[in-house]
Amino acid sequence: MRIVNRAVLTFAGAQLAAVLIVGLGLPAITASSTAPRGAVFAAHCGLLCPVGLLVGAAVLIFALVIEPEGKPTLAEEIAVVRRAPPKRTRAAALAPLLVLATTITTVGAAHVARAAVGAREAAPSGLTMGIATVALGLASCATALALLPAVWRLIGKAAPRSPIADPLVTGGAAFVFSAVVLGAGIFTGDPGGAGGLPGVGLFGVLTRSELDLRPVGYGGLMDASAYLAGTVARTNVAKQATLGGGLVIAILLVMFLRTSSALDRAPAVATAIDIHAPLGHVALKALRRLTDHDGDGHSATFGGADCNDDDPRINPTAVDIPGNGIDEDCSGEDTPAPAPRLVATADDARGAATTASAAPSRVGPTRTFNVVFFTVDTLRADLGFAGYPKPVSPNLDALAAKSTVFERAYSMSSYTAKSMGSMMIGRYPSEAARDYEHFTTYYASNVFIAERARAAGVHTFAGHCHYYFQWNTGYQQGFDVWDTSAIPPGMGDNDSSITSDRLSDLALKMLGRADNVTPKGGDGGSPQRFFAWFHYFDPHAQYVHHPGSPPFATMEGGAAMRPVYDEEVWYTDKHIGRVLDYIGSQPWGADTAIVLTADHGEAFGDHGVRTHGHELYEPLVRVPLIVYVPGVAPRKVTTKRSAIDIAPTIVDLVSRDSKPAPELRGQSLLRDIYAAPGAALEERDIYLDMPQGPLNDVRRAIITGPTPGKKLMHFGGSRYALFDLAADPAEANDLVKEEAALRPVMARMQQFRGGLEEIATGIVPKR
Repeated sequence: MRIVNRAVLTFAGAQLAAVLIVGLGLPAITASSTAPRGAVFAAHCGLLCPVGLLVGAAVLIFALVIEPEGKPTLAEEIAVVRRAPPKRTRAAALAPLLVLATTITTVGAAHVARAAVGAREAAPSGLTMGIATVALGLASCATALALLPAVWRLIGKAAPRSPIADPLVTGGAAFVFSAVVLGAGIFTGDPGGAGGLPGVGLFGVLTRSELDLRPVGYGGLMDASAYLAGTVARTNVAKQATLGGGLVIAILLVMFLRTSSALDRAPAVATAIDIHAPLGHVALKALRRLTDHDGDGHSATFGGADCNDDDPRINPTAVDIPGNGIDEDCSGEDTPAPAPRLVATADDARGAATTASAAPSRVGPTRTFNVVFFTVDTLRADLGFAGYPKPVSPNLDALAAKSTVFERAYSMSSYTAKSMGSMMIGRYPSEAARDYEHFTTYYASNVFIAERARAAGVHTFAGHCHYYFQWNTGYQQGFDVWDTSAIPPGMGDNDSSITSDRLSDLALKMLGRADNVTPKGGDGGSPQRFFAWFHYFDPHAQYVHHPGSPPFATMEGGAAMRPVYDEEVWYTDKHIGRVLDYIGSQPWGADTAIVLTADHGEAFGDHGVRTHGHELYEPLVRVPLIVYVPGVAPRKVTTKRSAIDIAPTIVDLVSRDSKPAPELRGQSLLRDIYAAPGAALEERDIYLDMPQGPLNDVRRAIITGPTPGKKLMHFGGSRYALFDLAADPAEANDLVKEEAALRPVMARMQQFRGGLEEIATGIVPKR
């Protein structure tokens, strides 16, 4: 009977810990969502119920192995060992050796992982790390056993009852030593894993702001709670405790069964847990995978939003074929076929699914310009010229003062590999031919800006400092010169390498070469125009301090990491300023246009989001956009605009005589730049598009209506959120339940998507 009590109490202990975890996380989840608090609590408890059962089962098996029924407990056995001098001395020698062997294995495995992180192929890297960890563990244990006799003899020289001959003392001392060493590595190493205490400084990566270790801590809490609850079975209150534990398990099981269907009726609750609950998110992913009947990666239960779990062609991330009467992507209705008027003319085709009018495709002077294109990774829109009170961007502020500034500009996604490729292609991310990898490769069937420029006789060159661009991921297409020498040796994803100085040195070198900036035309006469692209990376995490930076204190209500991010922006601005000064000093500078923008923004706790790459809230997709055209008076454009317009703008600048390309989705921003002062500018929809990848779920949004507009966010399937950005710029008041407000915006999104040519990942269309 006691084993039954023990099992029930062990499971109940894990479940009680799950309820505690839900309660601790509830304020943060509901603060960032409009979902009802009670519904979130019940659903979250239900989702963690199977986690608690798994943890309870694992702990029970472990406890039965080390503390079998009818045998002494582990604590009792340790007490026996400590009372028997021979056993005590041997254990005192073995305990620190095992602790140190574990520490050495951990440190060695971390170094192997760091060396393998630069590889693009996840499976080979994981296999390498797994084999290396096992090998290191075996080698460390073998070494510990080889040293055991010597350490045993050394400890044996002490008096049998001396504290040094106690395994708790020696093992505890080794544990404290290891903890101090690893702790020193964590707090002296930087977030990129560099510097700090030699050998262990790489553990500084654990301080990364976006690294969420809460699931690990929660798992440890559930383990401890399950084990301690199981020990109650050995007390005189075991019977009463077992009845209470059984009741707890029954309640959680009911919550679990209810949650399987309730989340489908409460998409806001599912979205809140998906985004803001660390352990609940993991449980939700696993449960959806386990209940996916047709193997398409989506479930019809647990809010998985698969509207037909018997057909793998129908799921929330499927490409919806417009006008065929089938809702392939489970959005609630079939995407309508595009209206004939949207493709009646070439100009309409360029702006398919926009509110484009039949405005002329070319405006402004007929002359052409060189173009230097600066992109800055993770640069938010709130810079000095946009009203940010800190002096983070003096050089960009000076550029903005003589340029056209688009005050409400948007990237197309919140992740580099999705937003950057589509910006350089001039089509939305879901329309680009690409693979499924996190570091996306774009296929040769795409046509990049540089290819269009080179086809028009323009010389093209680019310099890069981020390791994503060292691989053949398609971005090189069309560039006569592609230089990645500014990438620091050994650079990895999200590391703390400092690169702005290196990239500006490279940019100055490339712009200083006569064969780049003044190449002769095919007839040996006038120089060719050139198009240059430089992508800066430092504002991307991990953040580091820069000597000479102004002090950037945390503003009231601001995030703790924002001042260091501000330093990164200041440092990047400083080195972009060097290149801007050089351009202005050159004879060809008077013929050179400058375009500067970002691939996406960043979140510092906005909506409970720790970093970019997962959601499409305003701080993540609002970006700076500056266009300097020589001879054009500075102005500010307050009407919303998208990065989809950058490709046709650059093509217009370098090649004014070329015919418009119908496949380019955007419209040249020269229409705004050369518009008459005071003229009303055309309102256009902003479409945000983040196709599903291995580390992100599908996200879409449309912003429609007069600027700033109404924003409909699509979380996949039938899950939506609606915000009126004029009345609610912080996106705090979800209007999705207001049918009168939702329907026209929903219809606009469906109409927009009907004009797109979405491509399923991995399909390569013929060029």
